[in-house]
Amino acid sequence: MADNLTVDAERERLVAERAARREARLAALAPAPEPEPQAADVSPGPDAPTRSVGGAATAASQLPVRTETVTVTERSNDKFAGALGLFVLRIVTAAIMGVHGLQHLLDLPGTTEMIRSTVLPAPSILAVVLGAAEVAIAIALVFGLLTRLAGLGLVLVAGGALGFVFWGAWSPFQNGEAGFTGELELLLVAVGVLFLLVGGGGWSVDHGFRARRAESRDA
Repeated sequence: MADNLTVDAERERLVAERAARREARLAALAPAPEPEPQAADVSPGPDAPTRSVGGAATAASQLPVRTETVTVTERSNDKFAGALGLFVLRIVTAAIMGVHGLQHLLDLPGTTEMIRSTVLPAPSILAVVLGAAEVAIAIALVFGLLTRLAGLGLVLVAGGALGFVFWGAWSPFQNGEAGFTGELELLLVAVGVLFLLVGGGGWSVDHGFRARRAESRDA
């Protein structure tokens, strides 16, 4: 009889231990309770929209608002000073190139003879091409149309004159004369590089085209 009581007591102890271990495992696996939401100092109105954040309803008026600053900058050569400076430079350069182009076209034999003295081929054809190119560059600079392309043409024409005509003998300096030959052409090359890099400025047809493209993108 005593042995039966001992066995029952041991069985009850084992059952109690297993139940305690099971409860401990369930308590460890259970998620931690969420904290109660703090009441705001200012309660939103009954019509204020709410959004669920982390399981709690939060009024949209209480959410942080991120502000961004948008800065619109205008290119300096489109402003008054830059536009005026480039406009004056365009007009002066156009006058120089236009006069040279007309002189070359009106005196084709002389222009052909000048080109024939160089290593360039087809002097009669190049004489017409040279005069027409100079006049086209002048017209483009007056209106500020395709100014960068006109600047490239100016670099090619003036640079070609330096390389094949004025500095072809590798001696730009002449005895008894101040400076060196090809000073004007060298300056025109620098002006052409400027137009190629910055364009015609705010007072140009190119600026109008650029403004229309910007408006069409914003629309």
